[in-house]
Amino acid sequence: MGLEHVLTPFAGAAGDVVDWATVESAYGTEFPSDYKEFVRLFGHGTIEGRIATLIPVATSDPMVRRVAPLSDRMKSDPVYQRWTEPPVEARALDRILVWGETDSSDLLGWITSGPDPDAWSLAVWARGDAAWTAYSCGMVGFLVRLLRGNFARCPISDTSLVGVPHARFLHDREEERLAEEGLYPWDD
Repeated sequence: MGLEHVLTPFAGAAGDVVDWATVESAYGTEFPSDYKEFVRLFGHGTIEGRIATLIPVATSDPMVRRVAPLSDRMKSDPVYQRWTEPPVEARALDRILVWGETDSSDLLGWITSGPDPDAWSLAVWARGDAAWTAYSCGMVGFLVRLLRGNFARCPISDTSLVGVPHARFLHDREEERLAEEGLYPWDD
């Protein structure tokens, strides 16, 4: 996987158990294998308090933070129509499934084209660029490249994670427990 060499759990147990058959039936698609492994090892939480990773949940409740397609409002907003190189077909926004977001309001997702989820491109909406960029890698490959500083240009608006040798992952369960104790884990 490679990610376990650059990302370690902050404290407490990480990882989530997902009934993939139920979730994939509800979403109408399979999920990439690297993402399933990420969910098993790390799950729903944050990387250094900068990137939130989401998991799929079979619910229609809009208040549940989860993997989800772009909202109709975003898909119709001209601000979200711009793509950088490589050019992507205009209807790609209809196929983006968001699995993460940054504290800079960037969005991270897959372009769910084709029957093989392991072949899906990754799409990043970088607020700083006000544009989408497609990357030919999966979620884990993207995070490894980001944390190792292997992109020619940082793909997200916040450059603080570029080249972080040992990033920390905090699961939402542990973050909630710490918050109940009055602790904010990302204060250095």
